[in-house]
Amino acid sequence: MKYITMLPFMEQEDLKELAYQVINDEVKGVKLVVLFPFLDQKTLDEIVDKLIEKGNSRELQRAIPFISESKIEKIQEAIKNGKLPDFKEEYLLPFLGHDKIKEMFKDMIKKATKEAEKATKEEPLVDEDPLDVEDSMDEE
Repeated sequence: MKYITMLPFMEQEDLKELAYQVINDEVKGVKLVVLFPFLDQKTLDEIVDKLIEKGNSRELQRAIPFISESKIEKIQEAIKNGKLPDFKEEYLLPFLGHDKIKEMFKDMIKKATKEAEKATKEEPLVDEDPLDVEDSMDEE
């Protein structure tokens, strides 16, 4: 029998203890993601805090469908503050409210604008005839 089949019958305290052992690398061969559906909200919130603290983007991405909106927002803040550089923020989109998505979009536009301005400043000036259609046609 596999340990997974026993998870629905385990006490919350035992599951919580096991989750922390997995996070702290005290137990091998048990996937944290398998525990998420069986953990209560309070425990999941604590685990998210611990994973943010450890910078464990991979496990946080796996936890997203099981955690509260406030923890999703906490992950988003950690990403903005550079605490989770490997976390792909787009994974949060289906779980964010409209206002947070709008805020995220505005931040991306600002970033794109800054990058474009920086690239423009760094590009060497080239003598090009903007009306020279032939050269641009060759590129296509």
